[in-house]
Amino acid sequence: MPTSVILPTYSIGGWSANVDDDYGCRWVVTSQTLHGGAGRKLHATERPFGMGAYRARSYLTARSDIVQGWCQAPDFAGAAAAQDRLRGLFPDGAQLALVKADGLSTRQLLVELNSDAVKIEGWADAQGFDWQLPLYAADPRWLDTTVQTAGPVVVGGPSTDGLDWGGGGLDWASGGLDWGLSGNGGVLSLSNVGTAPTWPVFTIAGPLLNPMFTNPATGDQVAYTGTVEAGQTLVIDTSPFTRSVALNGVDRFGFLASAQWIEIPPGGQVTVQFSGTGAGTVTATWQHAYN
Repeated sequence: MPTSVILPTYSIGGWSANVDDDYGCRWVVTSQTLHGGAGRKLHATERPFGMGAYRARSYLTARSDIVQGWCQAPDFAGAAAAQDRLRGLFPDGAQLALVKADGLSTRQLLVELNSDAVKIEGWADAQGFDWQLPLYAADPRWLDTTVQTAGPVVVGGPSTDGLDWGGGGLDWASGGLDWGLSGNGGVLSLSNVGTAPTWPVFTIAGPLLNPMFTNPATGDQVAYTGTVEAGQTLVIDTSPFTRSVALNGVDRFGFLASAQWIEIPPGGQVTVQFSGTGAGTVTATWQHAYN
């Protein structure tokens, strides 16, 4: 297991930096652009006959980062093997989690190799090399590796207690009004202590017909048309970077009747009402997000 020599440590797959690794190599980061945060995409048009500009909401840009440093190996063969491990980090072009641990928190950024190649410059003694790793993150947010959870809660339904006017008026013969317990439920409270927005994943267990999620503050709704049978699981991922709808692993995105995605704002919280017909439950999961 790699041993930390400097904080923070960085790891991608089986490779780590600011550590002594399992092969006797010391990897040290000398510079990086990971800590500066993502930029902003501005949407503005100059006002032709007035002061200033017309603008719309700005958004975080994707990130292009450089991590560079040096590696010292025990011998020539160890240095050659270390170079191979670095070049082979992204063998199939997929995104991998870059995990940063600073002793206080552990966060991850999904990255892939940028269009530039990994740069390696060997030392004169052949027992080490300088390296540079160009990275690209389509999702610019750092996510806590700890997953937050709310639920499971039972589907909410209309309240059946209260006043029943169906008999033509109030019947006081029984001694007055008995409000009983509210039949409403299915309320989830989701909070995000980070500095960037994040989005929940809803996991619904049947039996349930036409599950729906509503943000009462905005009226936004995510509504699924169809049945989730007992023993089945419907997963709705609301993140714009991984958005999907799957019933027992089978794509059901086309079954959404409404897709007004529910965002958990930075430094805030959102209340979500879960409703439908049946006795199903839902669990929400999400991660705090940071710029």
